Parts: sequence; C-alpha cells; structure tokens
Amino acid sequence: MELVYTYAMDSSKAIAKMLDEEFWKRLGPTVRECKAMGLDKEGMCLYIKAKDELAQEAQKLLADTAAKELKGAEGELLLKAFRDEAEAAEAGMGAMFG
Repeated sequence: MELVYTYAMDSSKAIAKMLDEEFWKRLGPTVRECKAMGLDKEGMCLYIKAKDELAQEAQKLLADTAAKELKGAEGELLLKAFRDEAEAAEAGMGAMFG
C-alpha cells in the first residue's frame, strides 16, 4: 500500500519528532518538499510504502497530526513523482554495481 500526505512547513518540527520514533524508523517514510516533487503547494510531502497492516497503522498515527492524506489527481501525481524518484535511484545503483 502506498500513501502520500502533505503538511505545512510550520508543522515540520512536530512531524519530524514523530517520525523519529521507532515505528517510523522501521517503516522508512520519505519526506520531500512539495515543490521539489512537482506539486504546486507549499510545505512538505510524506510518502509511505508498506504492507497494508503497517500502512493502516501509519494512517491511524497520522490522523491526529497536521499531515493530510492526498488523494485523487494530486495524490496520483505525487505517487508517480515518488515512484519515479525511487526508480531513478535504483537505476543509478544498478549502473554503479551492475
């Protein structure tokens, strides 16, 4: 399951503190600036790719934070940007070690 969230810059410290907890360290979410990911929004984006039960736990933990799940066309655009970034990183590693 893949999830994308956005949150304002003024929430960054609180979200970063939460992401420093053990559950999140094991989950390994990716955080990027929204504009850097092609989204015309101020703030940060959070990408989570995990097994369904872990993703659902992440959704519960994020429900009471400033982070809002992004769905629809914007969500798909952001998912594609994160997937493309991951593929580019894998291709680079393959070129170095392949």
